[in-house]
Amino acid sequence: MPTRERLYRQQALFRFGVGLAVLIVLNVLAHSRLGDTRLYTAFDLTGDQRYTLSDYTRQVLTDLDQPVYVRILLEGDLPAPYQRLRTAVQEKLEDFGGYTDYLEVEFADPLLGTPEEVRQRQEAMAEDDIVPITDYQQSAGERSARAIYPYALIYTETQQRIVPLLEATRPDVALDQQLNQAENLLEYNISRAIAGMTSASKYTIGFTRGNGELPPAQFADLVSELRKDYEVGPVYLDSLPLIPERVDLLIVAKPTVPFSAEAAFQLDQYIMHGGRVIWAIDAVAMDYDSLRATGEAFPLARPTGLDDLFFRYGFRLSSQLVLDLANSPIPIETSQGPSGPRFALVPFPYHVTALPATDHPIVQNIDAVDLRYPTLIEPTGSDTGLTSTTLLASSDNGRRQQLPSGIDLDAQKFSVELDRFNEADLPLALLLEGSFTSPYANRMSSSFTDLLERGGQDYRATSPPTAMLVVSDGDVLANSVSSRGEVGTLGVNPFSRIPYANKAFMLNAIAYLLEPGGVISSRNKDVRLRLLDQNRALAEAGYWRILNIAVPLLLLALFGLLFTYLRRRRYAH
Repeated sequence: MPTRERLYRQQALFRFGVGLAVLIVLNVLAHSRLGDTRLYTAFDLTGDQRYTLSDYTRQVLTDLDQPVYVRILLEGDLPAPYQRLRTAVQEKLEDFGGYTDYLEVEFADPLLGTPEEVRQRQEAMAEDDIVPITDYQQSAGERSARAIYPYALIYTETQQRIVPLLEATRPDVALDQQLNQAENLLEYNISRAIAGMTSASKYTIGFTRGNGELPPAQFADLVSELRKDYEVGPVYLDSLPLIPERVDLLIVAKPTVPFSAEAAFQLDQYIMHGGRVIWAIDAVAMDYDSLRATGEAFPLARPTGLDDLFFRYGFRLSSQLVLDLANSPIPIETSQGPSGPRFALVPFPYHVTALPATDHPIVQNIDAVDLRYPTLIEPTGSDTGLTSTTLLASSDNGRRQQLPSGIDLDAQKFSVELDRFNEADLPLALLLEGSFTSPYANRMSSSFTDLLERGGQDYRATSPPTAMLVVSDGDVLANSVSSRGEVGTLGVNPFSRIPYANKAFMLNAIAYLLEPGGVISSRNKDVRLRLLDQNRALAEAGYWRILNIAVPLLLLALFGLLFTYLRRRRYAH
């Protein structure tokens, strides 16, 4: 009998040793690589694939050849919603770390230390535009406030990026929605910063000049952001025979002077040679300053000299203004006081807050975009080989206004005719992809031939696969400029100070046009909110209590009875 017990003990020790050895081997493999290949894997069983990194992000991390340091300022005694965001950031960075050994992550509490140390640290961060969010908590009749810093500092030995983890948005957007949006964009925001700092080459972006486009100060905020990742400069069409092919993307920002026939031909041949373009065009000459000066204005169609090109490329910029009940306000004089006129912010249907019309990566998880006097974009169907995607559109309460017709500023003080706002999804931003056809196949003049000879190119009637974006408002990329020349933030409405998604929209569009399979591909994530239905929870409280408390106890009791019965039956004799 002792021999049998000794044998059982030896077998148990052997099984324990084998199990321990297997665990040790698996643990070693879980942190090992063979060259650049991981010796481990993981399976993402979530419906929204929240733990699966895009191919581009994995490639960026795998190609890292220098240390990248990430400091997350979400640490300390955080309220529950922000603690959830911190956990999401930590999990995402752990996923990043699975593809590289060069990523070093640190969580830091910016409020840690003496009051003087915290004050000095906050002042230093404010100089870098790291501004906290104030979170208010109400408990036991007391209200407390805490500064939250949802930022990531990403830096190498030579560069640094400040990445906001929580974008500024409209005040009517609930915190849960803001945090869910931030979680959706974690991979995009962090991988974009890492790629921008470690990429060996940069795309070139040109802004056309010479046709009354926006002055540089009015798109300075966008250019400042673009310079982090791209080479940016002006393109003067009147001083070049053809647009250089090294310009990867061309932006036409609110031209007010019609393009000449030669300039239109230059733009066409740039596209025919694979160039990508963003058209931000005002088809109607109208702005708030002229309306405020007179109180009444009659908008007129603004010629561009590009109508033939646009028609052949598959769209037409109509001279019909789009109005919407979803809009941003403007200040209107309402009365006279002792110190002068009094103004109030009044909804203005000509300033449309356009909504994303699709789940395309350019507009996925972005807020409304602030457009001013946008016009209707009409597909012409002239080129059936193109793919057309409406990115921005009016709400369900939009309408169009034919020209000529006046805009009376005083009339905006009174209620609008709601029954007239009965049109939905009027296109305001259109993405066109595919092979475009030139309208000049049978219209070659001697001046066009001379431009081709001087530029050293052959005429092309069809483009390789490329893409262009059309926005029916030139101010979509315009920031405000104060009377002292101070440049405002793109997307922040100068009247209400509410932030809109203009900058995110433009940056996403540029990233997509330049590299559709690049960093923009990580914006396809859609981690959906799964909030508790409070009414249903109360109605079904008894059922869920029984399911979660009584049923497990019942199963445990049945298991105990069955185990006792089988044990007695086995060892009864």
